[in-house]
Amino acid sequence: MNSKLAALVEVVKRVARVEIMPRYLKVAHERKSDGSLFTQADIAAQDFLTRELRKIANCPVLGEEMTEVAQHALWDSTTEGIWCVDPIDGTSNFVNGIPYFGVSVALMREARPVLGVVYDPVADEAFYAEAGEGAYLNEVPLPIKQTVPE
Repeated sequence: MNSKLAALVEVVKRVARVEIMPRYLKVAHERKSDGSLFTQADIAAQDFLTRELRKIANCPVLGEEMTEVAQHALWDSTTEGIWCVDPIDGTSNFVNGIPYFGVSVALMREARPVLGVVYDPVADEAFYAEAGEGAYLNEVPLPIKQTVPE
C-alpha cells in the first residue's frame, strides 16, 4: 500500500474513533433543505476530514454536508483533484442506532477515483483501493473481476 493510501486509511479510522463513535447513540439529528438527515457528528467528522485530507493531498474537499450549489461549484472549478467525502454514509442508520454506517472518502482526478476508503467503524472493516493496485479488506486482497475497457 502506498504512503498516501496508508495515510488515508489511518485518517478515516481516526475520524471514526475521535468524532463519530463517541457520538453514536447520543446525538440529535436535523434535516437539510432536501429533507435528508444530518447530525453534529457529520459536521464534526467532515471538518476533521477537511483538515486532515489536505495533509495527504492538497486538494479541495467536497463534502456531503455542503450545499448542492457549493458542491457543483467546487467540482467544476478543479482539475488537479478533489476529495469526495461522506463523513457518515448511512446517517439514518447512525441516528436510529442501526450499526450499518461508515465513512467514505475518495480522491478523484478527472472524474475518476484514484484512491479511496470505506470504513465500517462498528465492524472495524476498512475497504480500500488504489487505481491499478487492487482492492483490499483489512489488508486482505479482494478478488477483482476484469472489465472490458470503455
